[in-house]
Amino acid sequence: MTAAPNRRILFVDDDAQLLSGLGKALRKHRDRWTMAFADSGEAALSEVRRGGFDVVVSDMRMPVMDGATLLAAIRDLDPTTIRMILSGFLDRNAIVRTLPVAHQFFNKPCDLGELAGAIDRACDLRAMFHGDALRAVVGKFGVLPPAPGVYHELAAMLGSPDVEVDEVAAVVERDVGLCARVLQVASSSVRDVDHPMRSITEAVSCIGIEMLGGLALASHALGVAGDRVPADLSIAELQHHSLEIARTARDLAATPAAAGDAFIAGLVHDIGKIIIASALPDAHAEIIRQLREPGATRTAVERSVIGTSHAELGAYLLGLWGLPLTVIDAVAHHHDDAAPPTPVLAALRAAHR
Repeated sequence: MTAAPNRRILFVDDDAQLLSGLGKALRKHRDRWTMAFADSGEAALSEVRRGGFDVVVSDMRMPVMDGATLLAAIRDLDPTTIRMILSGFLDRNAIVRTLPVAHQFFNKPCDLGELAGAIDRACDLRAMFHGDALRAVVGKFGVLPPAPGVYHELAAMLGSPDVEVDEVAAVVERDVGLCARVLQVASSSVRDVDHPMRSITEAVSCIGIEMLGGLALASHALGVAGDRVPADLSIAELQHHSLEIARTARDLAATPAAAGDAFIAGLVHDIGKIIIASALPDAHAEIIRQLREPGATRTAVERSVIGTSHAELGAYLLGLWGLPLTVIDAVAHHHDDAAPPTPVLAALRAAHR
């Protein structure tokens, strides 16, 4: 999908020669991008304060203010800005710091065609976030819940080839809701009433470490809604449906790289339903009433009642939480057959049919 003209992109790197090279290589995109370049975090923040950007692409290792610190500041100024890291080196500590603030990562040197495509898609996604209807619904919710810290900690751990199950279990055990969710999923997978799960370590080993990040998000999303969820929205059914979709999407993913994100997208693809039900109970009741009519589809009904959809609302929240752009995009478009499919979106759509 081609981005609209004058989408604002900021590139940040303390290497002036690299910035100059990027500017020349990406000049052909000037018909639809307005590009700015900053050689430090401080200069980048000055640019952002003068006028917002759709996408910020920053190096990680910069003096005084590194990429993680810069993107955190930009997130606080405007959380809908899509934030990317372009770096030649990320150690474990750097990954931990960038996960909550960066939506996407690229290694230097990167394929500029791939980078340009990601920027265009990010711009399209951000334009959706700025829709009046979506913002009105978010405003009625009040303060959206913060991202679960345990998700980002687990994501950093799972990126290490040397991670031990006991280490992961120790992180899970600090979150009571996640403990319950992990034990529930593990027990349902084994289905052995004579040998129930007796420890988080055993449960983690059973379900697989790669599932934990998505479970952390799903558990957190359900927990923040608390008792505001109406009785006609069955949390148990939503959990079961999401887990089934997640497993199927993972199995249908075309590449191993897409499988993990497809699983996470499946687990959280309906998080917007929780937002609507808990923040707008009257609208939720009307949506449920209209869905009983012949031929009604959820997206059409939601748009008629609140002007946006649970898919867009869910993507907005996940964007604020700093999830990977591939996951946000898949959640936003899983009911939209017109959106060009990424591997993650294609897997989620196929699982949802």
